[in-house]
Amino acid sequence: MCESEIKVIHFDKIPKDYARGRGWNGVPSSNDALYISSQGKWYFIEFKNGTVKKEQIFRKLYDSLIMLIELGIIPDIGFIRDNINYILVYNSNKTDKIQTSTGRIANYSYIFNLAEQEEKLFGIEKFEKYLFNGTHTYTSNLFEKNFVIPMETEERLKEV
Repeated sequence: MCESEIKVIHFDKIPKDYARGRGWNGVPSSNDALYISSQGKWYFIEFKNGTVKKEQIFRKLYDSLIMLIELGIIPDIGFIRDNINYILVYNSNKTDKIQTSTGRIANYSYIFNLAEQEEKLFGIEKFEKYLFNGTHTYTSNLFEKNFVIPMETEERLKEV
């Protein structure tokens, strides 16, 4: 869904290591990536190319945070609220955002695409300030515009 030169931690690999030797029947869920900016802000990033199920997203949020705390990577919930942001990138062509209706979908998509504005979707906005500093739901294009390009620019400036 996105190609970039920014360096991320492939967070999908963490749960297996975290669960090893604990005798659990399952492995925790996790977000796809973790990005730490040169400004010290952290960004969990989840890519959804198909159906978005809130309960799966919420579990990934909680499991990822629990792992970071238990592994001693972050100190406490205060750190999360002050420093960690959550971004869900979804494929707007494959995701039902609202009850399906041809006219409604056409109008809704047209207005938001024209305005190039982020839609707060899938209930993750309720985690803003409660668990995360900020939450975002982006289409691939908005993710590129609002996150990837600014972070690539920030990384290039840091190298100079």
